[in-house]
Amino acid sequence: MGEVALQRSLSGPGYREVIGSMLEEVDRLTRLVESLLTLTRGESGRIQPALEMVKLNGLAVSVVEHLRILAEEKEQSLTIDATVEVSAKCDPAILRLGLINVLDNAIKYTLPRGTIRVVLRETSSGEPVIEVEDTGLGIPSVHHARIFERFYRVEQGRSRESGGTGLGLATARWAVEVNVGLS
Repeated sequence: MGEVALQRSLSGPGYREVIGSMLEEVDRLTRLVESLLTLTRGESGRIQPALEMVKLNGLAVSVVEHLRILAEEKEQSLTIDATVEVSAKCDPAILRLGLINVLDNAIKYTLPRGTIRVVLRETSSGEPVIEVEDTGLGIPSVHHARIFERFYRVEQGRSRESGGTGLGLATARWAVEVNVGLS
């Protein structure tokens, strides 16, 4: 796009549009590289988790508030059901990254005016659980086994058009796996 702009004489707004488009692409590529580096470092063991006892309610509320504006832009209802105090031994930064990716995915693929709900609970055996429920598009069962693979897409254009990199759910899986391995 930059080459085309240089070959033509554009107005001020025309140049601003081209530069804006280029900046969006640079931002998308930067997110892709950062996500890929985080995932690669994590999977290779170069990121060492810092184990501590964490109140998951506070962590989940923080993530919900961080992403609330994205849901509001789509007029989505984003709620959290954390009536029971849930704690776990984990790396809060890594778990936060995983929850951000899952919740961001839910926001992207839930239609405007849809609902997204984060639920914290414990299983009957006392295991902590964070669930994200939404009224989104859903994922056909044929894809369930692969959605956590790097760059896997249910539909080729699905993530790209919404700004995704194809690494969010792979990163979320790593974040959960590394934290389950700590406990």
